[in-house]
Amino acid sequence: MATRTGSGGLGFLDRLKTGWTLTKDSLGVIRDHPKLLAFPLLAGVSSIVFLLLFFVPLVLSDAIGGGLEYVVLFALYFATTFLSTYFSAALVHAANEAFHGREPRLRDSTHAVSGSLGPILVWSVISATVSVIFRILENSDNPAAAVLRSLFTIGWAILTFFIVPVIVFEDVTATSMFEWSGETFRDTWGETLGAGFGITAIVIGIGLVLVVGAIAVSVPVGAVLPGAGIILAVVLVAVALVFTFLLSQTIWGIAKTALYLYAVEGATPEQFENFDFRTLGGRAEQRASPGSGPDRRAGD
Repeated sequence: MATRTGSGGLGFLDRLKTGWTLTKDSLGVIRDHPKLLAFPLLAGVSSIVFLLLFFVPLVLSDAIGGGLEYVVLFALYFATTFLSTYFSAALVHAANEAFHGREPRLRDSTHAVSGSLGPILVWSVISATVSVIFRILENSDNPAAAVLRSLFTIGWAILTFFIVPVIVFEDVTATSMFEWSGETFRDTWGETLGAGFGITAIVIGIGLVLVVGAIAVSVPVGAVLPGAGIILAVVLVAVALVFTFLLSQTIWGIAKTALYLYAVEGATPEQFENFDFRTLGGRAEQRASPGSGPDRRAGD
């Protein structure tokens, strides 16, 4: 595998500024291709369906005990992780299509990531196992278990941040997918953390505006018909929150794709001309031409 070099230092405010710019450029991609919002929608709906299907088994297994509840939890975590990863991978593929001037299509992107079902399956098994371990530590009365869980959670989040782009763009093994994801986070950590603040700030702002707007629309109706006003407010606020969630997930998918492609290719998407990717310090040696897609190889 190609090695990566260290990066120079940027101040916190500089990194936050680049994250803000990265977020705005991601919103521009969504503006040009609003259908990208469909991928997290499909992931969310399918996950909710599985949560409903597993509700009764979870209640029964929890009542029976004896470790059966963790078996059911594993099955639930596996199913929801698989579906979430599948549609997130399709979003990454679609974003890459948009970056290279091609119109992203829902069917084409979901079909394209079907060739990565093996890595997605492996990742889902590992993720479900780790989630069950987290739950066991969470239910433990040992204070050391709580500390261990907190440290493990942070490390796991860092190690797996770029798992989905790695699965989409690289031919990886169970171990190399974590290595590639961790190295990419290391090379882009400043921009990744900065983007986190930027995305959070923008999305929260949009969400607050939508919620306030929903309430403002409902107040006149409630003044005349209190019952109808309450129902309308609940519905509109729910829609606002769902849209905010979809927007957040889509922005993250687009931003991760842009950061990952530059980290491994050195290619700057046209939609991110306002973002200075040179702040990324070290990056991998270029191993493939931009847009070569899932045929790239992770190892040497």
